[in-house]
Amino acid sequence: MSLYPENLILKYGNSGSPYPKDSEGIEGFYRSWKPYLIREGYYHFLLGRESYLEFQKKLSLLAEEPVGVSLSLSCMVEVNVAGGILCHASRIHWENHNQNQNLETLTQEVLHSLWDAFRTGNPTKIYAVGVSEPGWETKLRKLSSTVRDGKLSGTKSFITNGAEADTIFWVTKSEERNPVYLVKRNQNTKSPIIGQDSNNSNQTSEESFHTDFTPLVTHLKLKLCEYPIHPEDLILENYGKLGMELRLKELLSLVSLLIGKSKKVSLENEPVKEEREKLTLWRDNFLSQCQGNPDTDFLLSGFPYPTEGLLLALSKYWNLGSPKDLKSVDPDYQLFVWEDQFTEYLIQKKKRKLS
Repeated sequence: MSLYPENLILKYGNSGSPYPKDSEGIEGFYRSWKPYLIREGYYHFLLGRESYLEFQKKLSLLAEEPVGVSLSLSCMVEVNVAGGILCHASRIHWENHNQNQNLETLTQEVLHSLWDAFRTGNPTKIYAVGVSEPGWETKLRKLSSTVRDGKLSGTKSFITNGAEADTIFWVTKSEERNPVYLVKRNQNTKSPIIGQDSNNSNQTSEESFHTDFTPLVTHLKLKLCEYPIHPEDLILENYGKLGMELRLKELLSLVSLLIGKSKKVSLENEPVKEEREKLTLWRDNFLSQCQGNPDTDFLLSGFPYPTEGLLLALSKYWNLGSPKDLKSVDPDYQLFVWEDQFTEYLIQKKKRKLS
C-alpha cells in the first residue's frame, strides 16, 4: 500500500473549482486549504514528527494536480521561510532559557501561540515573510526598513502569501544586524493592525497582486510608516545568514514541485519519465543523508540542484527551443527556469568553493 494513497486535491477538492468542497465563505485559496494540509500532516516536519524528505515527497504529490502547484508553492514558502524563522527563534529562546540568560525576545506564551498555526486549523492562521524591497538587489545590507523609537517604517515589494497572511515576519536593518518583527494584519480589513493609540492615518498602504505562474498564490506589496512595534514583536534578533538557508530550502522544494508537475507527461513520454526518475532518485538519496533540519552547508553541498535534464526532456517533448520556452506551454514552468540575483549569487558561490 502506498504511503500517500490519495492526492489531497483529489481527496478534498471541489470539481470545477480550485477550492475544497467545504470552503464556502472562506476567503483566500491557501487559507481554504490549510486546515486540510494540517489534517494530512503537511506541517509535521516543522513539528518534529517527520523528516524533511517526507515533507518534500508530500509537496511532489500535491503538485501533480494543476492547482496543486499553486498550493504546494504557498505551503512550501510558509514552511521553509516563516517556519524556518520560527524554528530558529524557538531554538535561540530555549538556549537562552536553559542558560538562565535574560536575553529572551519572545515569551513562551507568544511562541506557543505562533506554533499553533501549524498544529490546528481552527482558527486558521497564515504567516508570510517580508524581505524583498525596492532596490535592495538581494543584499540585506541594503534594506531600508528600520525601527526607530518603537516605530517601524519601510516597504516590502514581494511578500508571498502576504494578502492572506495574519502575521508578516518583517526583516529590517539596524547597524550590523537584521532584526525580524511581527506585523499583525486584520483579516476583516485586509490591513495591518495599527492600534487605537495611534493617530497617524497614513501609516500603511498595500497592494495585492498575482503572477502569471501559480496564479492562485497571493503576493503583497506593503508600505508601513511609523507602525507601532512592541518588545514582544521582536521574533528574531538577526535574520543574517539564516536567509541563505531558507532560500536554498525554497530552491530544493522547487525540485519537488517539478517532480510532481511533470508526472502527467512522464506517463506519456519515456525520456521525460527517465529524467523524472533520475531527479527523484537524486533528491531522495540527497535528503536521506540529512538528519533533522538541513542547514546551509548541507543544502549548498547539493547545489545547484540538477533539474536541467528533466527540463530539457520536457522542452523536447513539446518541440521547444529551450527550457525557458516551457512557460509558453504552461506559465507554471516559469517557476523552474527563473533565476533571481540571489540564485545567481549562490551559483557563483558554489563555483568559487569548487575552484
